[in-house]
Amino acid sequence: MSDLLRPDDIPVPADLERHYVEQPLPELFDNMDEGLFNLRFLKLKKGQEEKARETAVLLAALKEEIISKGLIKARGVYRTFPVNADGDNLLFYGPGGETLANFAFPRQAAGDRLCLADFAAAAGAGRRDYAALLAVTCGEGVMAFSRRERAAGNYVRSYLVEALALMLAEAFAEVLHYRIRKEWGIAEPVPARPLHKGKYRGKRYSFGYPVCPDLANQKPLFDLLRPDADAGIKLTEGLMMDPEASVSAIVFHNPKAVYFGI
Repeated sequence: MSDLLRPDDIPVPADLERHYVEQPLPELFDNMDEGLFNLRFLKLKKGQEEKARETAVLLAALKEEIISKGLIKARGVYRTFPVNADGDNLLFYGPGGETLANFAFPRQAAGDRLCLADFAAAAGAGRRDYAALLAVTCGEGVMAFSRRERAAGNYVRSYLVEALALMLAEAFAEVLHYRIRKEWGIAEPVPARPLHKGKYRGKRYSFGYPVCPDLANQKPLFDLLRPDADAGIKLTEGLMMDPEASVSAIVFHNPKAVYFGI
């Protein structure tokens, strides 16, 4: 099964450099999943028109304040690496072909017995493949702002800013994923707005989720990207990201890549 999932063609990236990004907030708001935000954080359901209108007014004012005052700062890093699959592992190479990191992924015990490494070209096949890593945050200063708002009795504003930071970080990851696709030459010519509603080639996977639940993979990702240096994202002893409103991911170009659970 795994050989059938290997990429048929391998797009060559524009470069293999590390990129640091300070992302303008308006593009992130344009690409935020408002439906998920309303459901997850506001608990809005169909038929609650009045509540939805009140919330929309509050959010519009908060959005304007966040952008004008720079209350949320979006910083991130990404880089594409040469890779190959070695069994259930994904090897990341340096410019001289040396192995920089080894990401170990679990395989399904039943069913199709899928493993993330299946979506990359095998090491013994004579083809060098590529995958990208990214780490983004919209959490700088958010907790301090939230604490100030709670101390002033503005509990709703405090909650909404924290929630928006989480959702904007997800939008940021989507924006960088699109940028990576462009640099690989496989981006959709007219991207959807918001981006998450579009159909595009490849998939983005974050550690800690069902497809790759082992947070231990955060360590080699941070070693390769060094997002603490300029993006200000740190890894805690428990392998969680600080600030909380941060997203890290591994990106595959393979159109056969799918989401699955272990």
